[in-house]
Amino acid sequence: MNKMSTKILLPIIALFFANTSTFANDDVAAITNVIQKYFDGTAKGQPELVKQAFASSLELQYVGRKGELKRWLGNEYIANIKLGKLNNRIGKIISIDITDNAAVVKATVTTDKTLFTDYLLLLKLESGWKVTNKTFTSKKR
Repeated sequence: MNKMSTKILLPIIALFFANTSTFANDDVAAITNVIQKYFDGTAKGQPELVKQAFASSLELQYVGRKGELKRWLGNEYIANIKLGKLNNRIGKIISIDITDNAAVVKATVTTDKTLFTDYLLLLKLESGWKVTNKTFTSKKR
């Protein structure tokens, strides 16, 4: 490769990696915003925020007391959020893993009595990132 090719090729390669990084950072910021809506909506009694974060088809899954798979429809979960009722819930994002238009977020939600660990599956839809499925476990504190 001659000097001229190198001078042209290196900036193009750098630009490609800079754009890839920017897209990834934009996705991380967008996903963080979606998860924050979920955290804020459940903590501040704002079901509309949770609706914005969750896809309409969302299902929550967890293990019942007898070890059985339990399912809860997202619209039922949202309906249980009492408008304006403040809850002592502190949410924290542990990790975000993104591949193209799919992502998984591991988060914790701490209440006075319980530590929840959430695994939230997200897809990047026309309307933006949405939580499409939530699997969780809980432990008494």
